[in-house]
Amino acid sequence: MTKTYKLSTIHHAVEIGTTLSGSWFRGHSRIVGELMPGIFQKGYDCPPFRSRHDIEFDLITKFKLNAPSLEPNLPDYDDNVSWLFLMQHHGLPTRLLDWTESILIALYFVAAENKSSDGELWAMYPDTLNKRSGPFGRAIPKNRILRYLASEPVCNNPEELKEKLKLKEIPKYPLAIQPSMNFSRMVSQLSAFTIHPEPLPNCTIPDLLKDKESLVRYIIPANNKGKLLKNLAALGITPKTLRPDLDSLSATLKQEARIVGYRPPNPPPCDGEWDDEVES
Repeated sequence: MTKTYKLSTIHHAVEIGTTLSGSWFRGHSRIVGELMPGIFQKGYDCPPFRSRHDIEFDLITKFKLNAPSLEPNLPDYDDNVSWLFLMQHHGLPTRLLDWTESILIALYFVAAENKSSDGELWAMYPDTLNKRSGPFGRAIPKNRILRYLASEPVCNNPEELKEKLKLKEIPKYPLAIQPSMNFSRMVSQLSAFTIHPEPLPNCTIPDLLKDKESLVRYIIPANNKGKLLKNLAALGITPKTLRPDLDSLSATLKQEARIVGYRPPNPPPCDGEWDDEVES
């Protein structure tokens, strides 16, 4: 079972983020207790009439067929990695799971919604995950395992795909990806991803990463969310900075308008007053 702690204040978040400086972070506004991408969550599995693979295939195929009428600049039809990131960016459930390199950004997604529910924040060290999956360090878009996992949903012959990509075995573990920053939102959110095969027993991220140095979870109580959200705004983590568009600008301005009677407080003295004469 993943080691779990409680996170109550912005000071805790800063301490965690500076201590786990090589980790990736993911926030859930409710306690989910697992790390599963959208296409493999409940609601997309409808046996006995349709399999999860059928649903995933249909979503990808219909998106590819309809997207050209709405957007002229699209990937090549067979560039399944690029299509996967495009679909994820526009909200289609895929086998990608979003992460961020910033704990403050992950904490925003915990605190911004479901204000009456406890949330959770995960911290994962991606290089340890990829030691199980095969590549050294974080995978890049041309990685063969990534190309297999992105192509698997639209492939009729997994063995043939494995041979084509010169893989020793069909991948069964999630893979941590350092993506190309193709969208402004990815840059703003310091995005990273894991890509997942269809879930197998003992092959999920919590199954693979047993030590707390590689994977840890923090519970954020509901009654702390409001204060955390205000503190995050004071540190520049707002809808405007995370989603650079006019809707997010409006959301940020409404949030700022709720701050009544602000006056500059005394700055924290930290380690005491600096003596300019000592410097000279």
